[in-house]
Amino acid sequence: MNTVRLRRLQADYELVRHLVRTHQRITIEGISGNPPDRYRLFLNVRSIRKSGSELHYVNKHHLEIWLPQDYPREPPVCRMLSPVFHPNIAPHAVCVGDHWTAAESLDRIIMRVCEMLAFQSYNTKSPLNGEAAQWVETHLAQLPLDKEELFIDLDAPANRVMADASACSNCEAPTGGLERCAAGHILCDECRLYCDNCKALLCLACGVTACEHCAVG
Repeated sequence: MNTVRLRRLQADYELVRHLVRTHQRITIEGISGNPPDRYRLFLNVRSIRKSGSELHYVNKHHLEIWLPQDYPREPPVCRMLSPVFHPNIAPHAVCVGDHWTAAESLDRIIMRVCEMLAFQSYNTKSPLNGEAAQWVETHLAQLPLDKEELFIDLDAPANRVMADASACSNCEAPTGGLERCAAGHILCDECRLYCDNCKALLCLACGVTACEHCAVG
């Protein structure tokens, strides 16, 4: 393997490991390669999905990133493994190449995808999904869908998440079966609720016991 590529893959791997330890919205499902050149991640960001003719809020997304043979001279190949309704996301690709340079590390690209999912970032002038671009133009007052800052300073102490956290944010019960809500609260099996319609996680620690407008207007 090319030495430059090998060093870059290893550096990116360390940065992504740091990212998932400190960012409340991002977890790794799996990796492939040594060092990794393929990642599968879960992103907990409020976005929308189209089912039939209806749009629905959705909070959990499945992202795959593949680093091609010519990376970092060529950009990563990103695609959503779960459906997303966004001007710059198609079933086969997430458009990250327009503003990508070889100096941009993989952890920053992942956070950029989070911003896109939240509709904090979009380009309606050259869309991959024309229908989504039209929807954005007529729903600007509703955007972004997720207002929390998703592109964070990973070294800031306030943004660090302890990897060994073992207590539920709602009841403080010690348990190994933990899941985080979109706001980063850790929830045990007893404190996790789901919307009957869209299956979105409802967080007791956030005070959310009913899905907010399951269908998008």
